[in-house]
Amino acid sequence: MVYQAWKEFKGGTVVATSKFSEKFFEFVPAGSIVLDLGCGDGRISKLLQDHGYKTYGMDVNVEAITFAQNSPELKGIEFSVQDAKSTNYNDGFYDGVIEQAVLACMEKSDRSAVLKEVHRILKPHGIFSVTEFGIRPDREERYKADALITGENGTMIIKHADGTEWFRSHNFNKDELDALILGAGFEIISYESPIFKTLHGNPHPGHQYILKRV
Repeated sequence: MVYQAWKEFKGGTVVATSKFSEKFFEFVPAGSIVLDLGCGDGRISKLLQDHGYKTYGMDVNVEAITFAQNSPELKGIEFSVQDAKSTNYNDGFYDGVIEQAVLACMEKSDRSAVLKEVHRILKPHGIFSVTEFGIRPDREERYKADALITGENGTMIIKHADGTEWFRSHNFNKDELDALILGAGFEIISYESPIFKTLHGNPHPGHQYILKRV
């Protein structure tokens, strides 16, 4: 199941630091039907709508969706509370889907299910944008220490100022992501490795894929 902490962020406070890849615009024409999967408060949903897409947004966080639905800037976007592993969208409904560090927020056992669900709701040859945080070489000892608790190397425990656990986020190596993507039936048509900023403003390597459903 999704890490519980991600369900409990208040509306307007959902952590979102990964940059959207505008390369998506090169492959999905204006007027297309697009889903912001794990949309949070609608930060990227607005960007998609402004680009001329018929935009949908979904997230497991009830308060984030309520916040987005009540935002005057996001009128015209259809938001809903759903689990990314099993949505109520019809087969082949979307021309494009984006996800911004959604897999990072999932239990390891759920990540392939999310990708298979995206494959189902995309039209044949539909476009899928995947953005995730990569491995920081200087965090090897941190990864090892956190893995003793999480059971997975690369999953970081983000803590409150008082040292208690706040949320967990997985950092992927490229081979790990490639295996997930190809195993779910997608073709990689573009890959970049930008530098993102963390919640605290620190540089962090990332992965940005543009995929095609095959």
